[in-house]
Amino acid sequence: MSTSDEDTSVCTPPEIRKEASNVQCDQLLPQKSKEFYLKVYAQFKDWCKIKKVAKVSENVLLVYMEEKAKNKKASSLWATFSMLKQTLKLKENVDISKYYKVIAFLKRKNDSYTPKKAAVFEKHQITKFILEAPDEIFLSSKVILIIGIAGACRTDELCNMKMTDNIRVAFVVLLLFLQLEGLQ
Repeated sequence: MSTSDEDTSVCTPPEIRKEASNVQCDQLLPQKSKEFYLKVYAQFKDWCKIKKVAKVSENVLLVYMEEKAKNKKASSLWATFSMLKQTLKLKENVDISKYYKVIAFLKRKNDSYTPKKAAVFEKHQITKFILEAPDEIFLSSKVILIIGIAGACRTDELCNMKMTDNIRVAFVVLLLFLQLEGLQ
C-alpha cells in the first residue's frame, strides 16, 4: 500500500472503505468495451505467466510491447497500451502512464506508421447507385445507405436494424434526398 493510500485510509471512515472495497474493478471499466479490456489484460497476464514474470515493471512492459510490435500496427499497440494502463491501474494499482521508455517506443513505432485512407463514395457515385441500381436486388442496400447518410441512426442501431424497421421513414428520407438533389 502506498503512502497516499495510507493517508486516505486514515481519513476515510471504515464503512466507506468497506463499501469501496465491494465495488468490482470490472464495473469501473467502460461498459461497451469492457470485454476487450479484460481480454487484453488476460493476454498480458498469460504472457507474464509464460515468461515467469512476478511483478509488472517498465522493462517487462517494454519487452511485451516489442513482441506485440512484430505482428501489430502502431495504432493497435497504442490501443493495447491504453487498455493495459486502465486495467493494471484498477486491478494491480500499477500506473504505467509514467513508463517513459514504453511511451518512447510506441512513439518511434508511430513515426513509420502511415494509416490506410478509407475509401469514401463521392456524391455522384451515391446518386448513380440510388437511381440506377435495380430495386429488386439493392432496395435494402439503398435504404441503409440513405439512413446512414441522413444520420438517422447511431452506429449500433444501424447494425441492429431489421427489414421491417423504419422502411416508411426511409422512403420519406429518399424522397427528400432526391428533391434536395433536384433529381425528381
